[in-house]
Amino acid sequence: MRNRMIALSLLCALAMAGCESPAAQNTASNEAAEEDTKSDDTAAEDTASEETEDEEYSLGEELTIGDDGKVSNGTISITMPKELAGTYLAYCYENDINIYDKECNEAGYGGFAFGVCLTDDYGEYGGMRTKIGELTDADGKVFHVLISYPSDVQWDYTKSDEMPASYEALYDGGRDIIGKTLESEKGGKYVDGAGTKGAELYGDYAKEITEKIKSAKDANELEAQDLSPVYYAMTQGDEPKDPMKDIGVAYADFNVDGVDEMVIGDIKSGEIYDIYASVDGKPAHVVSGHWRDYYRVFGSILAEYVSEGAGVSVIHSYALNPNSTELNEQYSLKMDETDGAKDKWAVSYDKGETWEGMTEEEYKQRLSNIEEFPTEEKLTFKALGEF
Repeated sequence: MRNRMIALSLLCALAMAGCESPAAQNTASNEAAEEDTKSDDTAAEDTASEETEDEEYSLGEELTIGDDGKVSNGTISITMPKELAGTYLAYCYENDINIYDKECNEAGYGGFAFGVCLTDDYGEYGGMRTKIGELTDADGKVFHVLISYPSDVQWDYTKSDEMPASYEALYDGGRDIIGKTLESEKGGKYVDGAGTKGAELYGDYAKEITEKIKSAKDANELEAQDLSPVYYAMTQGDEPKDPMKDIGVAYADFNVDGVDEMVIGDIKSGEIYDIYASVDGKPAHVVSGHWRDYYRVFGSILAEYVSEGAGVSVIHSYALNPNSTELNEQYSLKMDETDGAKDKWAVSYDKGETWEGMTEEEYKQRLSNIEEFPTEEKLTFKALGEF
C-alpha cells in the first residue's frame, strides 16, 4: 500500500480534471484565504466568511454514521468496521462518500483517507481516482465504481513522517471496506473487480491475435494488422523459434487507473513488442516494437529501449494516459560510447530532439528512477499457444 501511495503521488500530475481530493482542495482554499487576511479588517472578515463557505463546500455534507457503521449518500453505502468507530468522519462531496480521520481533520491537517463514487464516464478515472469494480443498477445500467486517495500528506507531518495509527487503519482498509460492503441504495448489484482485469478485458482479443500470428505468411502481414514483425522474423534463420511457445501475453495496470493493460512479448527476455490499452471498455493498440526498439514495464513506467547503432543506446520513459492510447513522455536517456561523442551520457525532455550532457552518476540515478520504480506487481506471461 505504501508503494501504491508513492506511485500515485508521482503520477498525480496526470490526474484528470476534477479528481483532486477534497482535502487537497480544502488546503488550497485555506492557503488562499490566509493570503487575503493580510488586507484590512473588513476584508479579513469577508475572507474568513469565504473560507468557511469554501471549507463547507469542499467537504460537502456530513453524513450520519449508523450504529452498525453504515454510511450512505442515498445512492450507495459502505459499512465501516466496528473497531474503527469514533476514529473517522464521513462526508458526501459531489455524490462521493469521503472518509476522514477525525483527529487529523479536527487538528487542521485534512485527514482525508479514501473515498468512493459511481460514474458512467470512462474519462473519470485515473490519477488519484482508480476503478475497482462495477455496479449494475436496477435498470441494468453499468457504472464504474471508483476509489479515491489523497494526493498529499493528510496528517500532522511536523510531528511525524509516519502515518498515525488511526489514519493508517483507514487508508489501508479503504479498498477492503469498499470491496466487501459496498451496496446500492436503489437496487442493483456490485461486482468487485469487474471491468478491471486483463483476462476479462482482453481474453477473446488475445485469442484473435494468436490466430493472426500463427497464420501470418510474412512480416508485412503482421505489420498491416498493427502487430510487430518480430513474431514472423523469429521463425526464420538458423535458430528459429516458435512464437506459440516463446511469445506470451501479460496483464498489468501500469498507468495506475485500476484497469489492466495487455502486453505481448518474449517470455524469457521480457522484451515487449506490442502494447494494448482499454479505451471505453474495448482493447485498443498503443504501439509496436521490434528487436532493436522494444519496451519494458517498471511499475507505472513504460520504458522504450532503442539501439541507434553500434555504441549508441537510448531509453525513452513514458506514462500511459488513462483510458487512452496516448503516451505521455517523461524523459529520455542516451549513452553514446562512439569516438568523438560530445557527451557520453545525456538526458532529453523532448524525445531526443535536444540533449543535455550529464555525469555518469546522474545518468545512473535517472536510470534507476526508471528501472527500480516501486511496484507490487510483476509481469507474468502466458504463452500464445495456451490461448
